[in-house]
Amino acid sequence: MKSPFIQTQPEQLQFKVEDTFKCPIYIAHKPEWVKSLNKASDPIIKRVEDNWKKKIKDKKDSTTKMPNSLHSELLWQYPEFKDIANLILQQSWNILHWQGYNLDNRLPMLTELWVQEFPEVGGFHDIHEHGNNHVSGFYFLKCSEKTSHPVFHDPRPGKKMTDLQMKDPSKVNYGSSQLHYKVKPGQFIFFNSYMPHAYVHHEGKEKFRFIHFNMQATIDPGKSTQV
Repeated sequence: MKSPFIQTQPEQLQFKVEDTFKCPIYIAHKPEWVKSLNKASDPIIKRVEDNWKKKIKDKKDSTTKMPNSLHSELLWQYPEFKDIANLILQQSWNILHWQGYNLDNRLPMLTELWVQEFPEVGGFHDIHEHGNNHVSGFYFLKCSEKTSHPVFHDPRPGKKMTDLQMKDPSKVNYGSSQLHYKVKPGQFIFFNSYMPHAYVHHEGKEKFRFIHFNMQATIDPGKSTQV
């Protein structure tokens, strides 16, 4: 039985489409930093890997294995990462300005900056966000078409509650619930920290390494602010 609300030849409306509540992702390229930052990252990743191997050996437990991601300490303590830290801080602040936020009583603060490398096989990140931050992002050091890559998920909980199956999930459309981003060395990706993201399973055919960062527009203690 046909629905009484669907006409055989419905009248066509001429729509003006307005994109509201946008979720921008900012892409930039700075390949000239790849070689030097890889060189600076090599001993850091090696130390993290050696510490895990020692921990596994000391425990003598076959169930203890390498983690999904080799994760460094905070990088701003190293002079080699000073320039990228400053650039990230400034560009993240600019993004919040472009988005219309009132930052008069705020200060930019880089809360996290670390390098990660997935083990040869099996690295991945489950879907997550970065709470209490405002801008997050990545700078890719080692990657290719054969490595893992980031996936962004729709942050709107209302859409998730009432979602429908897409006709062609391979195409990006208004109904898409996730976007896969193929990346290359030297590529920056900036995004709002509320954006859920993940990394697909790494098959280990080539090395996969990137710098991850988070920035917060923190309250300026020297000024009054509106909550």
